[in-house]
Amino acid sequence: MADLSDVNNTLATMATAAVYPNGATQPSVAGVTVTTASGWPVPTQLDAIMAAGNAMVTVYPMKDTETNTTRFMPQMQVATTIPSAQLSLAVNGNQVTVGGAIKAGEAATVFVNYHAVSHSVVATDTTATIATALSALIAGSTVSGSVITINGAFDIEVAMSVPVSMQSEVARQLRSFMITAWCPTPAARDTIMQAIDNSFKSMKRITLPDGTMARLKYRSTQETDFLVKQRIYRRDLCYEVEYVTIATETDNTVSDFVVGITPTAGNTININI
Repeated sequence: MADLSDVNNTLATMATAAVYPNGATQPSVAGVTVTTASGWPVPTQLDAIMAAGNAMVTVYPMKDTETNTTRFMPQMQVATTIPSAQLSLAVNGNQVTVGGAIKAGEAATVFVNYHAVSHSVVATDTTATIATALSALIAGSTVSGSVITINGAFDIEVAMSVPVSMQSEVARQLRSFMITAWCPTPAARDTIMQAIDNSFKSMKRITLPDGTMARLKYRSTQETDFLVKQRIYRRDLCYEVEYVTIATETDNTVSDFVVGITPTAGNTININI
């Protein structure tokens, strides 16, 4: 899930891309080397950068600017695209052939006369052991290697269930971040911060490392010249970022529903729906 450091690092990466639009191997927009860092600058490092005539950009979360903006009930959603099954089941007449590759967590299902039997795949399985496990659940069937022969069936169908990464939003927060330029000249400061500001304002949404989207909104600009005696020219850009906290889990796609019903004074009956 995305946390404060993920947002901070993402903004720092965006700032680097803005000041080096042609890549880090090419000159920056200001013609000086620009060091980008997540967090507050170390004084000795900053002094060395300024002494060399270069610049630094830092990204720092502002104190006492966080707001809880949670407003949605948790709801599990697919985090990525549903993967294709690695294992395969093929029906030919009254035979089912197990093939493909083994992937733990998948489940193989065979429907015989609309009644489903399933086997959950484990890492030590082979196509033959899967066929054997399924055959043991199908009355009147035989198995040879990876092929199941089913006798007396009028309908045979197969399905595969695959594990899928799921996520749900459990919280949402709004936090202000300060993007600061520390420069040896006013001209370098103006050029660097104009590039960053223009780049950030063109982005309404940003993608965080966990794949979630965050809202980016400009808040304010402040210019500081009290460090001029140290030949440091500073400007702060403040941007608000609204991002989510998510919970993740792995579920399986559905291949069949089985409901167990126990009648009064009777045996349990499984009904496929």
